Amino acid sequence: MKKLRIGILGCGAISGHYLRSARDVFSDTQVVTACADLVREKAAGAAREYGIAKVQTPEEMLDDPDLDLIVNLTVPQVHEELTLACLTHGKHVYSEKPIAMTREGAQKIRNAADRFGLRVGCAPDSFLGAPLQTAKKVVESGWIGEPVGVSAICAMRGNEYWRPDANFFYQKGAGPMLDMAPYYFNALISIISPFKSVTAQARITYPQRTIKVAPRRGEVIQVEVPTFVSGVFEFANGAIGTFINSFDIWKTKSACIEIYGEKGTLVLPDPNQYIGEVLISRYGDGEWHACPQFNEYTKYMRGAGIADMARAIELGVPHRASLEMAYHVTDTMLAFEESATEGVKKQISSTCAKPAGSWEREDTILWK
Repeated sequence: MKKLRIGILGCGAISGHYLRSARDVFSDTQVVTACADLVREKAAGAAREYGIAKVQTPEEMLDDPDLDLIVNLTVPQVHEELTLACLTHGKHVYSEKPIAMTREGAQKIRNAADRFGLRVGCAPDSFLGAPLQTAKKVVESGWIGEPVGVSAICAMRGNEYWRPDANFFYQKGAGPMLDMAPYYFNALISIISPFKSVTAQARITYPQRTIKVAPRRGEVIQVEVPTFVSGVFEFANGAIGTFINSFDIWKTKSACIEIYGEKGTLVLPDPNQYIGEVLISRYGDGEWHACPQFNEYTKYMRGAGIADMARAIELGVPHRASLEMAYHVTDTMLAFEESATEGVKKQISSTCAKPAGSWEREDTILWK
């Protein structure tokens, strides 16, 4: 069987997570053969560390006839441009989130993928991990009854406290919404349903941020995007949820996600991670219990969405970290910002299918 040959475009901090995961997650029909970066030394370092054959410039990667799929790990501000370039050069693409900074940009990608008959996938893929797949199975099996509400919180203090390259997190195309909300929204779409409407408030709490770590310690960042966002959203199935998403919070004792059903409550771990307990308490039981997890999925980690997409291409079936879900998530995130700016409730015009559960797919075993 022909191997799907994969190129990594962008060898910054996140690439190491993907390349380490590839050793466990990718099957024998998927192989990383090239890496590229504007800074050639970064690509060369990744190639040495992970045994990758080719070190390329971005232009060389786009023109390489031996590559089938490019993983776009560049900064958010150029996701749209480079994903479109990959499609134009005949390559399937898996992009880090967000898929684009605007609906128009995301639609261009959809149009190009249709025009060229190519696949586009988009992170995050943590909804494929054991905790969130367990939660999906618990909810869909009726253990807490029909979901009626959700509370979710993404509480962070800001990337400038541990990343010297924190600038782009505070520029258009990032911020807590476009950077962190996809983890929560992908999880909630997978477990409950797509979104229908949103009402939100937002603020730029600190117009300037100061980088706290070397080698850029003391450098001042100008903040362009809201850093505290709070909203209420309605799911397509009628459930109601609240979401706080912020780079301005030191600590919280609130659960990352709680799902309230007719018969009980489910508590989920951080959807940015691939591990953690799923707790359930049902009507008449005053205790919390850890749900048994799908152990065969515990090796899922960053890159599982690529492996799932590669396998789906091979079998001719839909992949789960889909372009349609990425578009709907982008549409919803932008609706939060627009609602806060305009002071009105925003209807979500897009939708997507709920991705299948891992137990529903025969192609789920993705690793070696």
